[in-house]
Amino acid sequence: MLTRREFGKAVAGSLAAASVAWSQTKLPRYSSRFGGVRIGAITYCYRSLRDASQPWSREGVDQLMDKTINAYRQNRIDLAEFWIAFVEPPGGPGRGPTDEAAREKLRQWRISRPLDVFERARKKFDDAGIQIYSCMFNFSDDLVDDEIDAAFDFAKELKTNIISANCTVASIKRAAAFADRHKVYVSAHSENAPFDRNPDGMAYTKNLEAALGHSPYIKVTLDTGHFTAFGGDAVKFVRDHHDRIANLHLKDRLRRAEDRNDVNTTEWGKGDAPIKEVLQLMKQRKSPFPACIEYEYNGKGTAVQEVQKCLDYARAALET
Repeated sequence: MLTRREFGKAVAGSLAAASVAWSQTKLPRYSSRFGGVRIGAITYCYRSLRDASQPWSREGVDQLMDKTINAYRQNRIDLAEFWIAFVEPPGGPGRGPTDEAAREKLRQWRISRPLDVFERARKKFDDAGIQIYSCMFNFSDDLVDDEIDAAFDFAKELKTNIISANCTVASIKRAAAFADRHKVYVSAHSENAPFDRNPDGMAYTKNLEAALGHSPYIKVTLDTGHFTAFGGDAVKFVRDHHDRIANLHLKDRLRRAEDRNDVNTTEWGKGDAPIKEVLQLMKQRKSPFPACIEYEYNGKGTAVQEVQKCLDYARAALET
């Protein structure tokens, strides 16, 4: 008969073995497709897995990717939008020092084309059965041409032809020529980007619609939260521009959020964004594009736990 201590060790060993087996599991295709609609997650959802206090290194990026992929496995999500800033050195908005020296180091890192970083990351996602459907890049107004070109090279190395773009009215127009040349879609994100000094930004319908006129390679990444917060009707926009939408970011926010002290802090189902209605419209229209969870509110659980809540919310909306 096993003693209590021996039993405890046996259980711990079994859990450890199960954890190793789980971490090596390849997700079945369409693990996160419900009612015909594919639900993905942005790697940004798992940003808490990154230790910003550690200096940047390729080994550190590899370890971060392993942790991130394990999180996707736990949530059984087989589609990702790859946040490029997740694997970049500091120097951009919200990622460590943003002084002139740090910004220049980041610029030179991009221009050096460290494609091996993205190749290794993509292989890890491939091996786990997770499709990198799109990637996300900040098209700030201070980018030099070589940085913009580098973003397209990173996307190609990730094997995607869609770049969701945090952008400004000016930068999305500038990006159109690059999109035409590379034949890669740049998808304007419906957010007033934090680096945009103009309050009349890309969260507004008129500016998104104007961006679509710059090139057939310009599309829209409609963010249900930001769009709602600035007065947009997400259901109407999806209905009116269905053929020009590349993907969705799913998030909840309050209307007139700027007047109500809501900065991406609304849990799903507690705000005004029509998440359920948009998903049901996608199901009805058999939308070819996915909807990606963007967990950004201040949840009480781990990233995996909070993403799971969001996934369950989306699934319930699509299976009713």
